[in-house]
Amino acid sequence: MKLRLDSLQARIAFFHLLAIAIAAILVPLANYLLITQSTDRFEERTLRDHATTIDHYLSHTQEGWRLALSNDLRALYSNGLDGLSYAVVTADGRQLFVSGPNEGAAPPLKSAGYLTQYSHNGSRFYSFALQRGNGSGAVWINVSQNTQHPDVIFDDIVSNYLGRIGWFTVAILALLLAIDIMVIRTALAPVLRSSETARSINPSRINLRLPQERVPRELRPLIAAMNQALDRLEEGMRLQHEFTSDAAHELRTPLAVLRARVETMPDQEAVSTIKSDIIVLGHVVDQLLEMAELEGAGISTAGKMDLSATCADVAAMLAEFAIREGKSIALLGAERPIFVQADAIMIFRALRNLVDNAIKHTRPGTTVELEVNPTGSVSVNDYGTGVSDKDRDFIFRRFWRGDRNATEGTGLGLAIVSRIAEIHSGTISVTNRPGGGAAFTLSLPLAH
Repeated sequence: MKLRLDSLQARIAFFHLLAIAIAAILVPLANYLLITQSTDRFEERTLRDHATTIDHYLSHTQEGWRLALSNDLRALYSNGLDGLSYAVVTADGRQLFVSGPNEGAAPPLKSAGYLTQYSHNGSRFYSFALQRGNGSGAVWINVSQNTQHPDVIFDDIVSNYLGRIGWFTVAILALLLAIDIMVIRTALAPVLRSSETARSINPSRINLRLPQERVPRELRPLIAAMNQALDRLEEGMRLQHEFTSDAAHELRTPLAVLRARVETMPDQEAVSTIKSDIIVLGHVVDQLLEMAELEGAGISTAGKMDLSATCADVAAMLAEFAIREGKSIALLGAERPIFVQADAIMIFRALRNLVDNAIKHTRPGTTVELEVNPTGSVSVNDYGTGVSDKDRDFIFRRFWRGDRNATEGTGLGLAIVSRIAEIHSGTISVTNRPGGGAAFTLSLPLAH
């Protein structure tokens, strides 16, 4: 399974933890090897000195080899003080002199001049051999030290060191890791602030820019490039908004003149279709102006409004239109005020578009329901044909018209509702009702 580290901070912390884990193993091991090497050198020097001392008292006479140790040395070796013992061995392995009852005696050695280790009678020994003489008459002075002797502390130090220094090193490195995490978080704080700012940028807050203060040098070119891209995007959106607004304003006057001229024509039945098209075109122009206003800056959503009262106003405004179409409007759940954080005029427009859309598509003789919920949402329910699954992903797009409104409508009403919901940090959704028809739900944040 491949480990996924999507966060830069997590990657730095993971690889640093890996480095600390390796260090936690290598540091005690290196110290252990260093102490072991130092101990071996000390043991070798000590045993070499003892072998040299014994060699000083060893002499070769006509009767053979003679060892005349001083009384204190004889007592030292015979009592095994400090775990020390010696043996003088011939080339054929015969022991000439040995301290104590063969305690610590080493097997015959054919090489000398370096430290060795061996086991004897269940004990472990350090041993150093010094060669005296050459050929068949040579002897080896072998000095050994029992590492399990109570007076020997170096072996205890080495055996206990790895465990103790290991835990101590782990504790120190764990503290280092905690400090490193704090340092990493502090170092990445400007990057996190830039990420938060970038997350806040949307069409209604396109003027925001990523902060460059205290940002790591490696990221400054990236942030500068992003800010330049945002500058170009803001300028492009501004030109688009200006074009939409100017075009809609410029179309209003010719439409008004055209409508006035059509109304003065003598044959009104012949121009009824033209008048209907002019009315639709005027509606498009009005919605274009409304969309341009929504795309512009300066819309405040910090107000507090009564959602129940606004729904009642929308129902009262469109009740006559519904009756003319052979339908009706019902207001549900608005017995008490429900306050939301929103601009009352904008929400009125959104609900007006939703109810107008529902009146057009509900069946004759049915009722469009405005259902206010205490959670800060409003559902507009109709008894039409509903919304197909393939249309649900496109129904809130601008100028999009599906099967349910292919012959009428501008394709902007639901897009305006979606934009108003987005500006207010709300949501708009559509579902099909079990009994037939569609339910459009506008959800807004409750006022604090």
